[in-house]
Amino acid sequence: MRGKVKLDYYQVREWLESYIPLVYGKEELGLARIEELLRRLGNPERKFKSIHVAGTSGKGSTAYYIARLLQYSRKSEIRNQKSETNSKLQNSKSETLVSNFDIRASNLRPFKVGLHVSPHLSYIGERMQINGKAISVNRLIKLIELIRPVVEKIQKEKPESTPSYFEILVAASFLYFAQEKVDFAVVEVGLGGRLDATNVLMPEVAVITNVGLDHTEILGETVEEIAAEKAGIVKRDVPIVTGATGVALDVIKEVAKKKNAPLVSVLGSKYYVVSIGSHCTSETAGLAIKTVEVLLGSSPQGRTIQDAFSVGFPGRFEEVEKGVILDGAHNPQKIKALINFLRKCRVQSAECKVILVIGFKKGKKWEEMVDLLVNEFRNKNLELRIIATEFQAVTDTGMFAAVPAEEIARYASKVHGAKCKVIRNSQEAVWKAMATNDKRQTTNDLVIVTGSLYLVGEVRTMWAAGF
Repeated sequence: MRGKVKLDYYQVREWLESYIPLVYGKEELGLARIEELLRRLGNPERKFKSIHVAGTSGKGSTAYYIARLLQYSRKSEIRNQKSETNSKLQNSKSETLVSNFDIRASNLRPFKVGLHVSPHLSYIGERMQINGKAISVNRLIKLIELIRPVVEKIQKEKPESTPSYFEILVAASFLYFAQEKVDFAVVEVGLGGRLDATNVLMPEVAVITNVGLDHTEILGETVEEIAAEKAGIVKRDVPIVTGATGVALDVIKEVAKKKNAPLVSVLGSKYYVVSIGSHCTSETAGLAIKTVEVLLGSSPQGRTIQDAFSVGFPGRFEEVEKGVILDGAHNPQKIKALINFLRKCRVQSAECKVILVIGFKKGKKWEEMVDLLVNEFRNKNLELRIIATEFQAVTDTGMFAAVPAEEIARYASKVHGAKCKVIRNSQEAVWKAMATNDKRQTTNDLVIVTGSLYLVGEVRTMWAAGF
């Protein structure tokens, strides 16, 4: 890249998107391409400790809260240490005490914690964060300027090893974490586990949140098959923490046994139901807390837990303003979690009016998601309206990936007799919903945007831009 004009963010995005596969199936998965790219970059994935998180639902939020728990673990210790030392200093001017505190505080410095999640909502750099802050645009550009010539050389010399959009961004995250010398990086699996690009890691702890039927065209038609794919992240002698149940748990147990990997289930744990406010489910909280306990040898306590769970994971159960909730639920399990959240955290009465703004990615079990949502509100005799929409965002697996809005509306009307309008532009759809439900500021009326993280990311920019 030396001597060339510096790229801007839009050129970086355009270059990355040129590596999105034209077709995407099981044959497009595998570790050979990412291994080739990482080798040429100096194997940055070997230069930091990691926690690897897979699962059908909740893996992004679990990764997010593991990172926050680690980030705040030592801060609270330093806070307590400072308080204790300041108390002693009131009765003594001893320089020795000050010196001792400096040494102890140095040893108890906050962890530097990386977080890799996918997909991003609106900015590519959301995929690679350190201590809760996404990589800056300038730093992202510099990373891509380092990686681009390597990718293009592979493309020229070994076309079959040319990495995909997702693989390039995984490599960029790992390179960023290595350059910044993070203490830990929490890494969310993209798809499945065994053949996912993130599975080059040798983590300190692996996590499988749960297993359900999603991506069946790639991962398998049964829970057992999908569990086997997700259990592909289990490494020899590396602890595995899971919230899986039933036959999925049986599969994970068998894999763990073969690999001598200590298995920890959060079921029955005292952390499984924990008071963490309304930002995430108790299952997510329990998994995150138990993972940190396994990693550090002691459980996070009090202030650390309060700090870690004081904010929500963007785009998940997120109330961006009163009565407007964004949730990127994109499979039936996640829709059920959204419904449970609404039951627990929102007062609903017969006078309540609900407008659903829904859009889905092709290949998802979207009809089942529509069924779950409509039945939930119908059973409560709430006034329900639906706006079917589409997202235009480019996905990791291709462009023009949204289910046509007319198809969604036709299904909701025919099967459920629901009042359904088609507005293809997602932001216009949200504007219309809010204008229709204009009393939500003083009532329990709701506008709920759900069905896809890509949809949520697209409409969320309305508030991110200062709407």
